[in-house]
Amino acid sequence: MRTPLMLASATDTLTGMRRWFWILDALVVISFAIIGREDHGFASEFSDYARVAAPFLVGLGITIVVLRAWRNPESLVTGVLLAIGTLVVGMLLRRFVWDNGTARSFVLVTAAYLTAGMVGWRLVALGARKLMESRAPATS
Repeated sequence: MRTPLMLASATDTLTGMRRWFWILDALVVISFAIIGREDHGFASEFSDYARVAAPFLVGLGITIVVLRAWRNPESLVTGVLLAIGTLVVGMLLRRFVWDNGTARSFVLVTAAYLTAGMVGWRLVALGARKLMESRAPATS
């Protein structure tokens, strides 16, 4: 049996994730833009990073609202659905609003990165939560 203090700690961690999950997902999108531009040796002005990240950040925001992702942000399913929604909406915006390319290789790399990032941090959080709960002293 877990002590009330240990349960409160795990609950506080989960509540914190619910409040801030969108920042972690946005950081996945921003890091994708930065790494991609740097890796290809493109210009590295703020506006260049913003031009790559913007359609995907808008896509993330739309997907969060459509899914009501704040209800269960730590779920792996939420992470997968956010990655898919961010990818689809972001690519549509990139192509038709920002008038930028959507080459097949770009779509595949974007899908892999968004999925790995948005599901990855949730896996780490889930593992940390389970570790905290397993280390809680049992009381009778």
